[in-house]
Amino acid sequence: MASRLTNQATDAAPDLLPGTGRHRTMLFPRRRTAPRTACDFVAATLTEWGETSRLDDMRLCTSELVTNAVRHGAPVGRLVLVRVESLDEELRIEVHDSGENKPTQRVPEESPVDGRGLLIVAATADSWGVKERTGPGKCVWAAFNRITEPQGAIS
Repeated sequence: MASRLTNQATDAAPDLLPGTGRHRTMLFPRRRTAPRTACDFVAATLTEWGETSRLDDMRLCTSELVTNAVRHGAPVGRLVLVRVESLDEELRIEVHDSGENKPTQRVPEESPVDGRGLLIVAATADSWGVKERTGPGKCVWAAFNRITEPQGAIS
């Protein structure tokens, strides 16, 4: 029997020492509603943490990455795991699925309405990428640099 995605992002960034970062994960069923509920999860998490400066960008990228996982990544009956991380220099969204196909950024044709998700992620996030998981599937992530005030700035 093939292993299933669990609520453990085993190959994601290791848990950090207390005070240096935090993360939260949630599993979503492979359904059309997953992108919206994943965006709500990310927004609620970031709002709770007081990390709202890039909230719209992170919601947009979450929607695109989860949509790709649902449409192209997670096999029928499998789950999609979304992980939100707050690190010292960046905020990060990871979307894990058990599909083996590695996503690639492509140039869409003029008429189709699909094929633009990773272009949107690349244009919105400060960096993004794909990494293998321990076990089945992959992790697609998007990172957002923290917006910081320059030293000596007057508020």
